[in-house]
Amino acid sequence: MFRNKRTYSFAIHCFIFSFLFQTCIYDFYRKEFVSEKQKNDEVLLLALLGILPNPNQKLFGFIPGASRDLSNSQFLNAEWFPKTNKKKLVLIHGWNPAERDSDPITNDEKKIQNIKNTFRNGLVHFQEGQASANSEFDLYVYTYRTSNSILVNGRQFHSTLRSHFSDSDSVAIIAHSMGGLVTRVALAKETGSLPFVRLVVTLASPQFGSPFATKSFFSSNAFVNELGSYLVDTQGGQELAYTNHGNLQTNLTGASNEVLDAINDSYLNSSLNQKFISFAGILSNCSMGETFYYNTGCSILNNAGFTSSDGIVTSNSARLGNLSYKQINISDCDHSMMAFQTVNVDDAKSLNLFTQVITEIRNYP
Repeated sequence: MFRNKRTYSFAIHCFIFSFLFQTCIYDFYRKEFVSEKQKNDEVLLLALLGILPNPNQKLFGFIPGASRDLSNSQFLNAEWFPKTNKKKLVLIHGWNPAERDSDPITNDEKKIQNIKNTFRNGLVHFQEGQASANSEFDLYVYTYRTSNSILVNGRQFHSTLRSHFSDSDSVAIIAHSMGGLVTRVALAKETGSLPFVRLVVTLASPQFGSPFATKSFFSSNAFVNELGSYLVDTQGGQELAYTNHGNLQTNLTGASNEVLDAINDSYLNSSLNQKFISFAGILSNCSMGETFYYNTGCSILNNAGFTSSDGIVTSNSARLGNLSYKQINISDCDHSMMAFQTVNVDDAKSLNLFTQVITEIRNYP
C-alpha cells in the first residue's frame, strides 16, 4: 500500500509517464500485491504484467430471463456471449467492502454476486424492457477487486474492453461510484485509446474523492472513524480520498489525493471529459435515504459544511465540478439508490433513474 507521499509520487509517475516500461510496472505492482498469501501473488503479478488475465476481474454478458430471481446461468463469459449489431452497455460496480487483496481469488459465483449486490434492480429493469433498453442494447457487466489500486483496475479494465470490443462497436459504460474512477483511468490518454467507447455515465462517482476516505476528516464520531479506517485499510480505499484540487471544490483542511489529481489533470487538455455525463444523488434532507447508514453520513457531511450529497459522495465530486459534458442531479436518492438499488424493485425512483440513464445514452450526440 502507499504509505507516504514519496510512494504516491512513484505510482503517479508510473501511471502518467511509464505505462509502457515493464520495470516500472513490475516494481509498482509488486509493492501493491505482495501480501500474506504468496500463492496468489505470482498469478496476480503475471496478470498485472499482461502475461495472464487477472483472475479477480471478469466481463460477463447478461442474458435476460423471465424471473426476477436472477440465476447465475444468465451471466455468460463475455468470450462466449453472442455478438450482435446492437449497441453495447457495460455496467461496472463500485467499492466492495467485503474483499481484501489477501483474500483468495474469487470464483465466478462470487463475481456474479458482487455484480448483483450493486445492480440487481438495473438488471431486472433491463430484462423487463424498461425504456426499451433490451431491444436496442446488448448488456455486459464487469467486476473487479476494489481493494486494489484504481490505477491497476483501470489499466485492466482498459485491456478487457480492448480485447472484447472492436472499433466498429458502439459502447456506453454505466459506472457506479468507484467504477467511474476505474473507467476514467481506462479511458485516460496515458492508458490508451478506446475509440469504441462512445459515452460514460457515472452514477455518484467520487471523481474528486469523498471526505469519508480522508484521514483529516476522521473525528471522535464513531461512524466516521469506523468507515474511514476501513476504507483506508486498502489501496483502493485510500485512493477514494477527497481532494481540494478539483474544480469548485469546498476546501477540506489537510485533504489531498495525488492519484485523482493526476488522472483528472490528464483529462484537462483533451476532449475526454466530453464523453462523461455525471449523475449526482442529492438528499434534500438527511432522512430521505433508504438506510440509516446513508442518512447518518448525510448528517455528518452537512455538519461539516458539505450540504449537498448522497450520504457518501458530495455533489460537486459526483458532478466532476461541472467539467463533464452534462451534470444531472437526482433528488432524494442515497448512494446505493444511485445504482438503481431501491428496496422495492418497482420503486419509481429506481425505474425513473434507469429510464433517465438510458434516455441520456440514447440522445447523446
